This record gives sequence, structure tokens and C-alpha cells, in this order.
Amino acid sequence: MDLLTDKGGPAVMNGDYTGAWPLLGRSEETTAILAGLAATGSAGVLIVGASGVGKTALGRAAAAQLEGTTQVILIRGSAAMTTTPYGALSVLLMDVDPADSVESLPMLQSLQAALRIRARNRPVILMVDNVHHLDDPSVRVLSYLAEVGAARLLVACDGPAPSSARFFDLWRSGRLVRVDVAPLTFERTRSLLGQLLGAPVSGTAAVELWRASRGNLRSLQAAVRGDIARGALTRDAGAWVWHRAWDGIPVQGNDGAPTALTALSERARQALDVVAVAAPVPLDALLPSCGAEIIDELEQAGVCVVDPEAPHAVTVVNGVIGDRLRGALAANPLPAFLERLRGLDDGGHLPVPARLNLLRWFLDAEVPLQDGYLRGVARAANDAGEPRVALLAAEHLADIDPADLVQVRTCLERLRFSEAGAVLGRILTGDATPSDPARSGGSDPVTVEGVAHEGRFRDVLDLTGAEVHRNQPKPLDIENTARLVLARSLTGTGPGAKRSLARLHGAGLPVPTGTAGRLLQESGFAALVYEGYLQDALLLTGAPTLAAGQWEDPSVADTLTGTALAALGHGEAALAVILPAVEQLRVDNRSGLLPLAEAAAAYASALRDGQDADRPGTKHSRDSASAEHLPWMHRSMIVLLHTLADALVSDSDAAARRFVVLAAAQRQAGNAGAELLLRMHAVRLGQQSQAPLLLDLARGIDTPLARAAELLARGVAARDPLILLQAAESAFGLGHLDLAGSAALISMRLHDADDEPLHFIRAEQIFRRTSVPRRNASARRILTDRERAFARMAARGATNKEVAAAHHLSVRTVEGHILKAMAKLGVSSRTQLSTVFTQ
Repeated sequence: MDLLTDKGGPAVMNGDYTGAWPLLGRSEETTAILAGLAATGSAGVLIVGASGVGKTALGRAAAAQLEGTTQVILIRGSAAMTTTPYGALSVLLMDVDPADSVESLPMLQSLQAALRIRARNRPVILMVDNVHHLDDPSVRVLSYLAEVGAARLLVACDGPAPSSARFFDLWRSGRLVRVDVAPLTFERTRSLLGQLLGAPVSGTAAVELWRASRGNLRSLQAAVRGDIARGALTRDAGAWVWHRAWDGIPVQGNDGAPTALTALSERARQALDVVAVAAPVPLDALLPSCGAEIIDELEQAGVCVVDPEAPHAVTVVNGVIGDRLRGALAANPLPAFLERLRGLDDGGHLPVPARLNLLRWFLDAEVPLQDGYLRGVARAANDAGEPRVALLAAEHLADIDPADLVQVRTCLERLRFSEAGAVLGRILTGDATPSDPARSGGSDPVTVEGVAHEGRFRDVLDLTGAEVHRNQPKPLDIENTARLVLARSLTGTGPGAKRSLARLHGAGLPVPTGTAGRLLQESGFAALVYEGYLQDALLLTGAPTLAAGQWEDPSVADTLTGTALAALGHGEAALAVILPAVEQLRVDNRSGLLPLAEAAAAYASALRDGQDADRPGTKHSRDSASAEHLPWMHRSMIVLLHTLADALVSDSDAAARRFVVLAAAQRQAGNAGAELLLRMHAVRLGQQSQAPLLLDLARGIDTPLARAAELLARGVAARDPLILLQAAESAFGLGHLDLAGSAALISMRLHDADDEPLHFIRAEQIFRRTSVPRRNASARRILTDRERAFARMAARGATNKEVAAAHHLSVRTVEGHILKAMAKLGVSSRTQLSTVFTQ
């Protein structure tokens, strides 16, 4: 991302984060402003965008680049001078002596002359800010100066309004060039924060700050300062992380608050308090207590927004304001306010998200709650697949056996969410039976969860059936379906993950939430990666899904992304994601994925550095006991990553034999898809005897990875460098760099003088873009950087003498390198060499 400051260089915030923030990531808008100011016939630029998005900073950055060639004069509207005619023009009128109306022709001519003198005949730019506070006479004079060409305007305004009408008229007539400034995207916001704060920001912290700012720089600045001050945002080791539980009183102040907030009526402020605590609140739930005119007032003030889609949920626009209101109200909840909140959920008709937000706030504020209410909300949370929230309510019930609560906590710690939900369902209904099969709507999800946890995916198929059901309203049905999608990939049976997930996310279908949604996301991601659809998998964990709040715990999304990238050989890309995730998980490991994240970090570091990463926790993650609570899907990936790391930094032969043993265990379990991946690693690491088994497996599975593995097996069995090159190209297209590099390396090893030299060059190009080590004899045939550079120049017609002069070497040295390159490539003349490097 391009970074701009007032001086054009990179910037990092100082330690207290209280100074003015530099302008970052806005080079496109700055360029558009400069182009608009320079355009022939232009009277200037109109910068339009919401309050706080950085319009003024952009204008100043553009103006700063014109210093020395242009006279820039700042015109600022002032609330104190709004009713004073020409009050905003005091900085201009100081050079003239208005004896009459400023808008008289002689005075306007005098003003133009004074501007020329001040600017020393250079172009004049009048930068206009706080347009909403400009008095009408000042606006008319500014418009006149622009129209007659005495100055060019650089106007920053929020949007069409009476005070800015003349400037928009100039835009409509083509005199002003309009540049719209949108809020930053989530991805740019996260990158900006990393640059400003001097270290990467974890996904969890980035999502929290995005929720507070929605790309608005002013709100983002207020959120960062406030969260650092109260200890919610801290820097741990190499990343900024988020603390869900922190001590201290929320920072007070008006940073990021819209000015209109103080002008709200009392009834509007009361409604805003309710929305801040319980949002999203359906419009129908608010109207009985406040009326449509109050909702309109909140919208007009810019503090709330109403979703155009039913049930027309009302939310607070500014997350910083919402957080501060919630904190202040929880510190001293007044009886009248509590009564309004209880009335809002009277009868339990609020949507589940709003009911759960209310519950959390009540508990944070230590508001006494009746058992009936607690039990009702706990049931609603559990039915919605939110066992953690249900447990919060159940812990405050008087008649719950503590041993039952311990059992639920244990299930959650072990990520046995279906079992936790079943236990909660039993204790909340007072049922003495150990499970509640009626909730499952068919196969018992607790049983399905158990066999999936153990890696018995053939049993998952038998228990759940062979069809992905549509339109299932029950979260437990979706949990079974999520495990079925993963089971199909791991057992190598169809239909594939892409088709199954597409059917589950079809138009008009409900979006899974809670535990069901989490399982579908995680299982779908793993299934896509196992089948070779890396890019499709990354869409599930990418910036748009994080920004939309589709991941309850963003550290899970980052861990899955980093793990997949590492397992496929993308060392640098994996580290950029996984290291902040590791730091976040060390602060908040409720997902239990810290051992997986540490294993991914260890292998990614080995890919980058070629040796074991000496990082805290890496050795601990090799202890199987630290990951025994995880489902088989994660446990097996940890073993895979550690074995890959051993192959890279220690003994590839031993790692290959280990993969053979692991593959045999998966064959016995009936997991053909998992077996294929393991045998593929064994073959690429040198266990050629496994090629027939891999070929047989790959022919029975219809996935992109299986097709690439089939090419690898065929090429190894036939000792055919061309087929191996095809395997390398296929794997490289899938993003599986480890497979691509190994196939390319084997292809180069088998290449001889009679084979097409271009094939060797292509294999070498693929190999160089991977981290596969050069350990065997084939490495001797790889061109060095110097050999490649000299051979390329020779292929383009350069003589040995010309190459030697360009690199300040002797002709004999150059000649030796070129001859070595030709020998490695299997060519005997410069004409053949030219063919290799030009095709």
C-alpha cells in the first residue's frame, strides 16, 4: 500500500499515539485532486465524503505538493462567525480596505489585485474547509473568484447542503472537478494500522477497530487511542492484540462523536441508549416506545441507521460512540432505563442476537435478573447454537447443579460443541436423561461429533446419510451437514466441497450462525484445501468475511488461513497471517487452536529460513498432549506440519517414511482423501515405491489435487520428465508450492540431453519460486543466478566480451559460465540457447 505523509515519506505513530495522524493509503485520491486542479478550464476541485474520512487531510496533502509554485490560502468556516457577513474571508480582506459591500465590482477587482500581489503572480488556490459554517456572502465571493479565474478552489464538504449548494452548482456546470472520498476498506484499514502502530495487527483487533470505525479515520483514531488507554489494545511481542476482558473505566470524551449527538432531543437520546445496548433492534420493537419521528431524528443526525431489509434493524453508526454509551450506561444504570430495556424484550420476541446482546449487558452491569428470564434467554442461545452465551446465563441460575456446569465447560474447552449443547438442553429443561435425541431431528449430533473428533469419517457418512439437505432450519442439522462435507473430502467420495457448499449457500437459504455456522466455515475451509481449491478456501476467511462479522472469532479465520498457506509451501505469506494470530491466541485461546497456529508458524519459518524457528511455544506445540482436545482435523494437520518441517530442516527420508506410516493408518480408517495427501508427500520426498498406490488412489478421486497427484505418480513411475513437469505446472496452478517444487526438481533430475531444453527451463522456473531444498544430485543441474543471467544475455545476441564488460568480469570467466549453462541445459550452440530463452 502506498503511504503518504506531509513530506511524502513513510510514517509510524509515536509512542503515545496522540499526535495528528499522517495521511496513509490515499495516493489515488491525491493524484485525482492534483489532476483536477491542473485541468484546463477547471475552477478547482470539490472533495466530497462523509465527516471524518480524511477530506481535509487529502486537500492539505495535495496543496503541500504545490508549495513553491502556487500560493495556497486556507479559508475555514467557523461556528462563531456563521452569522457575520464575510466572516470567513478575513484572511483575504486584510489586504484591502472595504469601504462598501465586498461584492461590489470595485471591491472584487481590488480583491483580485490583492491576491495577485500576495501570490507574486503565481496561481492561487483557496482551500475551503468547514463549509457548513460558511456565511452566504463569503460563499458568493469565493464562487465569483473561481468563476472569473482569479483563484482555484479546493473545497472539502460532506455533501449537498444549503451552505455548499453554490459549489455543487459549479460542479454540475463543469467548472469544479469532483473527487469522492470513501471510507477505507477493512483490508486497507488493517494495513494502515500496521503501518501506523509499527507492528502487525491481529485479526481480532482489526475487526474490533473496524467495527468501531467502519473505515472512518476520525473514528478509527478515537478507537485506537481509547482502546490503548484502557488496555483493550496492547502490543505483545511482534503484534497488536485484543483483550476481551480488561480492567478500567472507558475513556470519556467526544473524539469521533458527531456534533449532532449533543443536539438530540431527550426522547431521541433515550432511544439511542436502548439501541446502543441491544443493537441490532428491529424497528417494530422500537416504535411502540419512541415513535417514527424519533427514529427519523436519529437517522437525520447521522447517529443511527435503519436496515432497508426486513426486519429493518436499527444500529448505531459509530462503533466508538456505541461502546462509550454501553460502558457509561453499565457503570450507573438508572431504574427507568432498565425498565425500558426489560420492556423491549417483554415476551422474548426480540431476535436472538438482540436478546443475547441485552443479556451480556445486563451481566456486565450486574443487573439482578429473574430465573425465568435467564432460563428463557439461555434456551434461546442454546437453540441458536451459542452454548457459550447460554452458559453465561445458566451460571446465574439458582437451581443448577455445579457439576453440570463443569461438564459444559469441559465440553467447550474440548471443542465438543454439540455435546455442550445437549448437556445444556438437558439441564435447562430439567430433563434427567443424559442426552436429548429429539433435538437432533434425526441422527444424534453428539454421536456424529464424537466419531468426527476421532477421525472416523466413514462412520460420519453412515450416520449422516449421503445427501446435503436444503432449507434445514435446525442448527444441529447444519452441524451434521458441516461434518458430512468434510467427511466426503477426507474419504474421497463425492460430491465435492465446492458443490456442497454452493448448495448450502444458495439464494433464499438462511445463513447459518452460532456453532452451526462456525462448523460449516471451518469444515468447508478444510474440505476445500484437501481437495486443492486454495483460492476458494481463502475466500471463506478473507477480509470481506472478517469485515462482515461472519467469523465470531477472527483468530480462527487467521489460523486457518496461515495453516493452509504454510501446509502448501507459502512461507512468507503464511507468516504474515499466522504470527499475529499466534500472539492473539496466547492472549485469548478460547478456540483452542494455539497448538495448530504454532505448528503452522514453525513450518512457515522453516520455509523462509531453512531451519527450525526458535520461537516461544514452538517446542511445546510438538507435545501431543497440548493438542489432544482438538478434533482430528486439527490434530492431523499439526502432525503433517511437524513432519513437513522435519523433512525441510532435518531428514527428508525419515519424514517420507513417516508419511507412509500415516497414510497406511488412513487407509485402514477408510479416509482415502487424507491418504492421498499423505502418500503424495511420501512420493515427492523420495518414496518412489509409493507411486503405484498413489496412482490408484488418485484415479478414484475427482479433485484438482488428485489430478496433480496422479501426474506425479505417473511421472515417477514412468521416469518421464515431461509428465513430471505437467504435475509441477498443475500443482503450481493450485497454489501447492511444495508439490510443484518437488515435481519440478524430479523432472530436472530426469531430464537428459535428448529432451527438450525448454522443458528444463520451465521446470527450473517453477522450482525457483518454491522453498523446496536443493539436496540431491539434480541440484547440480540448476542454473546459478550468474549462469542464468549470462546465458540470457548470450541468447539475446551479446558476445562474451559484451557480457564481461557489463558485469566487470574477464571474458574467460564469462565464457566458462555460459558453457556450464549450455551443458546443464543440454544445448550445444548459441542458436539453440536463443530458442530456449525466447520461447
